[in-house]
Amino acid sequence: MGHNQPMQSNPQEHFVQIPLNIEHRLTTPISLTSESNQRRNKWVTIIICTILAVTGQCVARLLENYYFLHRNRSRRRGILTQPLLQVVGFPILLFPFLLHFLIKKQKQLLIFSGGISLKQLAITYSCLCIYMFCQAFFFNVRNQIPFRVFTLIYTTQLLFTLILSKCYNKIKFNRWMIISLILAVLAGAFTLYTFSAGSPIYDSWKKSNKWGTIYVAFCAAAFFSFLLCVIRQVFEELISVCNTSTNRKQPSFVVVLELIIFLSLVTTIILVAAVLISGEHHNMKKEMDRFTKGEIAYVITMVGQAVAWQIYWVGIVGLVFAVSAVFSNVISVCTWPIVSLLVVCFYDKYDHFDVFRGIALGAAALSVVSYIYVIHKEKSDDI
Repeated sequence: MGHNQPMQSNPQEHFVQIPLNIEHRLTTPISLTSESNQRRNKWVTIIICTILAVTGQCVARLLENYYFLHRNRSRRRGILTQPLLQVVGFPILLFPFLLHFLIKKQKQLLIFSGGISLKQLAITYSCLCIYMFCQAFFFNVRNQIPFRVFTLIYTTQLLFTLILSKCYNKIKFNRWMIISLILAVLAGAFTLYTFSAGSPIYDSWKKSNKWGTIYVAFCAAAFFSFLLCVIRQVFEELISVCNTSTNRKQPSFVVVLELIIFLSLVTTIILVAAVLISGEHHNMKKEMDRFTKGEIAYVITMVGQAVAWQIYWVGIVGLVFAVSAVFSNVISVCTWPIVSLLVVCFYDKYDHFDVFRGIALGAAALSVVSYIYVIHKEKSDDI
């Protein structure tokens, strides 16, 4: 037995130690399918929101041109009517919003159940309502200054969005995003050389306070940029809360409808109260009677604008939710050359196609393509 004892081996030498804390990095078919579905849903959302934003703005602008062509030019439109049209159409969003709640059997709003403190929500939503009201109110200044002047000034919203997104949303810019913004600015700038059929041009412009109206136009651009960046911040905080919580899913697109309905409701109440207090509602009947195409055409024009603006807001806020405030603003500005082209098609006797429209369309297309390449690059790097 003593001779055989050295032949015994140590049992530990036959064990292979496998570390148990190695992260499992193998990609399973289920995870591949999930990532593929997420990417597909993301692109579908971006495409649909872009179509909504472009369609809504185009229809609203064309109906606005139709109004200015057939209104009584001896009377100036009320300063609160046009801002009200931008937000008063929100009831059309209630049907898909309530339908989602019935299908999902959800009992609480996504934003208010997102774990964000009530104090923070109150401050954020108060700021959003103020920005929404101010951008709608100041945006009406375009009816008091020449179309070309307002277009040039309002293009600065891209600069405001660039600065605010960098400082507030902490977005990292690359060369393709800068190229996209530069091309968008060119698209907006060349649009100013075109004439929007029926756009209001007042003889009092030379006698009025030019610098005051220019300042208000800059304020409209700034408040629009502020609005988009703060909305993006709300979405980022909600997504962050969902990521840190184990029992919460990622927010769906219905959160966009929640936000638009809430902001439009509050802004509508404020504007309706302002219209009643100022007595501007008394002039609406006279304006309808003096509309050259008749009362029915006037009502259809107003209702059509209200609906089109809501479609536009769903697209714009949806792009903020899916991508960023910068891309949303790029799409908004790049729609202007399309509106200019449609004006030629529908009001050809008042306007014609020129080289500036062609340059603006080309710059807008390249701007959108450049930013889409950025989105595609980011999605590819995440794989």
